[in-house]
Amino acid sequence: MPCLLNNVSIFENQGPEDIVAIVRANLTIPDVFYTFVKNYPHFKIGREDGIIRTAYNLDLEAERALAHSVLLVRAYSVAVERSATATVTVNVLDVNEFPPFCSPSVFVLEVSESTEVGSSLGSLTCVDIDISNQSVSLTLVDNRLSLLKFRLKDGQLLVNNTLNYDSAEMATNNFQYEATILATDTGTPPLTSQVRVLVSVTPVNEHDPVFQTLFFSVPEGTRPGTAVGTVVARDTDWPFDNIRYSITTGDAMFTIDPEGGELYLGGELDFEEQQVYVVGVQAEDYDQDMDRTNRKRRTVDITVQVENVNDNAPVCDPISYESTIFSTLSNKLPILSLSCADADSDRLTATITNGAAVDRFLMTGLSLVSKNVFSYVVDGVYDRTMFEVTISVSDGRYHTEAVAYIYVVPWTTTVPTTTTTTTTTTAKPPQVVTVMSDYWDPEPWFVVVVTVTGVLLLLVTSLLIWAILSRVYGWGPKDEPEPPSNKTEEIGKMNTEVSQNGASENDQASLDQWFPIASC
Repeated sequence: MPCLLNNVSIFENQGPEDIVAIVRANLTIPDVFYTFVKNYPHFKIGREDGIIRTAYNLDLEAERALAHSVLLVRAYSVAVERSATATVTVNVLDVNEFPPFCSPSVFVLEVSESTEVGSSLGSLTCVDIDISNQSVSLTLVDNRLSLLKFRLKDGQLLVNNTLNYDSAEMATNNFQYEATILATDTGTPPLTSQVRVLVSVTPVNEHDPVFQTLFFSVPEGTRPGTAVGTVVARDTDWPFDNIRYSITTGDAMFTIDPEGGELYLGGELDFEEQQVYVVGVQAEDYDQDMDRTNRKRRTVDITVQVENVNDNAPVCDPISYESTIFSTLSNKLPILSLSCADADSDRLTATITNGAAVDRFLMTGLSLVSKNVFSYVVDGVYDRTMFEVTISVSDGRYHTEAVAYIYVVPWTTTVPTTTTTTTTTTAKPPQVVTVMSDYWDPEPWFVVVVTVTGVLLLLVTSLLIWAILSRVYGWGPKDEPEPPSNKTEEIGKMNTEVSQNGASENDQASLDQWFPIASC
């Protein structure tokens, strides 16, 4: 019987009973049977048909020794007592059934937005358990948000570009970059595993607030509590413009809303007293860093310009004028000029308001001039020689009145009419006379005391005069005189009683008795 040498290849994982090869002996020999020379647990052979099959599912990843097997097959015939041996080499081929296995299977990272470019965020290790695959290639797939933010180098995930926390788009994506790493083996067909990359970015307060408004204007007369304007500062850290405002220096004339930045007027403005206010305003950001105490501040001077408003009436000092002129005074010469001013620096105009004066005088600016239309002809109309001129001075909104008393001296000439001599007098400056009188205004209680004291003094004086007259003229009763000794004792007794008990009810009678008025 001839010996056969067969070299066959099969794929792994084809299941049990998979046909590997068929061994055939010379068919002219009857009753040929087949068997393995020794035990091969991975394979079995049909005794009568010589078909070699797998004993179970062959898995190279589980048993790498299955990759190459040499089987010795014996064919024998009992009838003729002959046998032969064949060699069958079985190569089990790998099937690419496992994609690469990567560790970690997902990148979940949290990094600061200030992480430097080139920093490593971690390493990725990928292997393929298929025995025929010797290498795995890695590919980074970005989405629109993470485009060019990361790169791979030798299995390292690196920061490729500046990370950003401060954008509305990042806020919409929960401040997270997403990407995918593809791990592909070299099998046929190639299999790929995906590793998700989730990089959360934490905030860092990187930018100072920047003011955009530094000047406001407000009319004087604006009511306290009115908003002058809104101070605006921008901050590009997210959340955008998360700023609180405060006043650091300046006049207490203004207050500011810490959240909105509205600048409010705290008092009354007067352009004539102060035209410009400088207010130091600070902008401080907050909640823009993982460290809540990390805040950035900026202070600027806000200028508030007060706009002039016509809120003051003209003031004339003095308000009364006197002047004496000749009736022939030229209408080109001023009689007097008003001394008036306006705190708002408005242009002043003057107008004569009373009728008679309008016919005789007019105003040129703030100067009073004569129309030179007086008539003092003996046989004709004879004008007055004293005029009271009421002048209204206006700044366009408010009015103030001044009064001028003009005394006109009639003038006659003795020379021909072709020659006219005009004498003008310079208006005398007004004189202000202040009369001061001093008087004494006592307290009410003092008046009462003086009045009572005067009444008592008058009463005592009257009694004294009555007593003297009574003694001189002998008014009152006349009693016979008593002996001197008795009078002396009575007088002593009376004085003793008076000093002890005060005046008795019959004081006046006793006086008349002991001090009788002598008669002539």
